[in-house]
Amino acid sequence: MDFGDIIYDKSDGIAVLTFNRPQAMNAGTIRSYGEMGAAVDAAAADSEVRVLILTGAGRAFHAGDDVKQIFLGQDQAERESQWRIRRIQGVITSPLPPLLEFPKPLIAAVNGPAVGEGVDIALCCDIRIASENARFAEMFVKRGLQPDLAGIYLLWRVTGLARAYEMLLTGDFVNAREAERIGLVNKVVPHEQLMDEAMAMARRLLEGAPLAQQAIKRAVKRSFSADIRSQAEFQDAIEATLYQTEDHIEGARSFVEKRPARFKGR
Repeated sequence: MDFGDIIYDKSDGIAVLTFNRPQAMNAGTIRSYGEMGAAVDAAAADSEVRVLILTGAGRAFHAGDDVKQIFLGQDQAERESQWRIRRIQGVITSPLPPLLEFPKPLIAAVNGPAVGEGVDIALCCDIRIASENARFAEMFVKRGLQPDLAGIYLLWRVTGLARAYEMLLTGDFVNAREAERIGLVNKVVPHEQLMDEAMAMARRLLEGAPLAQQAIKRAVKRSFSADIRSQAEFQDAIEATLYQTEDHIEGARSFVEKRPARFKGR
C-alpha cells in the first residue's frame, strides 16, 4: 500500500504504523486519519500480522487534529454538513473505531508529545511504552470541545476517575514519569531505547496463542458494559470454542513436553 501521511511496514509478524507529518508534529488531517484507518484495517485482515505498533516520526507521537485544516479550513462548512448527515444516518464520525475494534495486540510507542486526539489514539492501544520525551494532554477543553471516544470511554478506566477528570477538565500536560505513575503508560524508557523496547514487547506477544489473544481482547471490551451473568455466558461459549482449537492442543502438549509452543492461529 502507498501512503503519504503515514508509513506502514511489516516484518516477521510485526507491523509498524508511523505517523509521518513531522513538520506538523504529526497532527492529524482528513487524509492522515483515512490512511490510518486503511492501514489498521489492512493489518487486522492480514494473517501475517500478529502485532501492530503505532509511533510517530520526528519529535512527536501525534499532536492531535491539524487545527488549520480540521477546524479552520475553507471547506469547513461542507464537511460539517457531511458530518451532520452521517450522524443522522448513525455513522460514527470519529477516526478511532478501527483502533478500538482492532482484534490483535496493539502497542503505542509514544516517542514524544501526544496531544488531544494523540492521547486518544494511544489509549486505544493495549500496551503503551513511552519515551522520556513523551508528554500527554487531553487539550480539547482548551479548544471548546470534548475528547474523542477513547478520552471519555477509556481514560478513567486506565487512570481512575479523579485523575481522568483532572486531565480532561484542565487540559494540562502530564509528563512521562507521571503518566507511568498513574497507569497511563506501562513503562518509560530512554528515548533511544523506545523502539527496541516496543519491538521486544511485540516479540513477547508473538509467543502467545493468537486466537486466545483475540478472544481476551473481545472479552475485556465486552466486560465494560456487560452484567456478570451475560459476561460469564459469553466467556463460557468462547472458552468452549478455544478448547477445540489446534492452538490449545499445542499449548497443552508443549507444556507437557517442556518446549516452546508453536502456535498457528488455528
